[in-house]
Parts: sequence; structure tokens; C-alpha cells
Amino acid sequence: MPKKRKISHVEQELRGIKKTEDKLLQQERRIEQKENKILTEEQKIEKVLFRIGRFEFKRKHLLELIKGVAGAFLGVGIGRSILNLDSLAQKLQWWNIIGILIFIIGISWLLIYKNEKQYVQKKGFRLVWKKLVFLYVISLVIEYIALWLFAALPPDFATLVKVLVIGSYAAMAGAVSFSLI
Repeated sequence: MPKKRKISHVEQELRGIKKTEDKLLQQERRIEQKENKILTEEQKIEKVLFRIGRFEFKRKHLLELIKGVAGAFLGVGIGRSILNLDSLAQKLQWWNIIGILIFIIGISWLLIYKNEKQYVQKKGFRLVWKKLVFLYVISLVIEYIALWLFAALPPDFATLVKVLVIGSYAAMAGAVSFSLI
């Protein structure tokens, strides 16, 4: 009699193990399906839209451009409402403007680095610099377009440069913030 109990107990244990194994296999299948979905999404993002020489403009570049433009335009609007750019540009010396520029670049570099840290370890700091320059150029272009659209272009070139640098502070903050999303 004790042998039958041990055998039935072992059979119950085996059935339990079999059920657990089946559940694990089902979970594994679900995980593989999710991984496949992620891979297809990544392939969509990595899809090349057009090529110019060796440069490939991918969908991820387009998404980055859209986020940067939207953030910069929002930042320009906020910056124009908070700062009186024309009077600041008239009052500030060039060393103040250069200081603002260094501050913008430094803070933006740190934010981009923090967000892209895992990619920086693989590809190096060049990635951060590329993204920084890309977003800063977008910020300057959007700032200039906003000045033109609101008929606020300064009459002389030196004041225009000062206004662009001061205004790019808010534009760059918006562009970097949106690119982190």
C-alpha cells in the first residue's frame, strides 16, 4: 500500500511539473510574439526614406526632425513671451552672449547624454555631438522663421545674431525636451 501512495504522489508531482512546463512554454511563445512585434516596429523606424550619396535619411531622422521643430517652435513662443529679446540684445555684451551660448550647449549636451547613455556606450560621444548640432541648427532656423513671421527681425546683423542666440535658449530647451520623448 505505501508504494501505491508514493507512486500516486510522484504522478501528481509529475502532472504539476507538466502543467508548469506548459505554462512556461506559453509564456515563452507570448514573449517571442512580443519580440517579433518590436522587431517589425524597429524595422519600420529604420526604413530608409531616401539616399543622398552615402547619407541615408531614415524614418527615425524624420521623426527626430518633427520632434525638434515642434519643440523649438513651442520654445520660441514661450521665450518670446517671457524674454524681451530686443532690449536684452541691446543691453548684453558679446561675452554675455557667448556665456549664454556655452550654457545652452552645456545643458543640452548633458540632457542628450543622459537620455542617450546606452547608445553612447556603443557608438561613442559623436552621437551626442551630432544630435546637439542637429537640434541647435533646427532651433536657430525656427527662431529665425519665428522672427520673420512675427515681423520682429532686428535691423542690423549684430543684433540679429544676439537675438538668435538669446532666443535659441528657449528654442533649444523645447527641442531637446521634445526629442527626449
